[in-house]
Amino acid sequence: MKKNQIIILVVVIVLIFGGIIGWNFVQKPKIPTGEEVTPEEEVEEVFSLSGVVSSINAENNFLMVKPAGEEKEVKVVLSDTTKLIKLEFPFDPANPPAEATFTPIQTEIEISDFKAGDNVFIKATENIAGKTEFDDVDFIHILP
Repeated sequence: MKKNQIIILVVVIVLIFGGIIGWNFVQKPKIPTGEEVTPEEEVEEVFSLSGVVSSINAENNFLMVKPAGEEKEVKVVLSDTTKLIKLEFPFDPANPPAEATFTPIQTEIEISDFKAGDNVFIKATENIAGKTEFDDVDFIHILP
């Protein structure tokens, strides 16, 4: 190859690489604006809660429950379809047998069987996030 051809080839390669590098620096990074980006709002959904029974009103068929970690109480209205179940260990938890099964005994109970101070787990059929009263209760378990 002649000296002129080598110089022309080097100049072309430099121009190509220079153009690529220059193109990357000249292009402005695309910054999304509020109109282009629509962040999805996170909607909190809660279908259960655990807490402590603070009071029982058997005549009006509701419990007042203080959810774990919260200061406010929640009014839990029971319906005819709400299942009330007491869970119990089939052995003494302080002295379990060597071959103990950890399947709790489930006993159906009435609202009058609840006592203030009972630890409960409540499962609702609809979203209860942020509610202070709800009546769409599937079941309530008194925990052992």
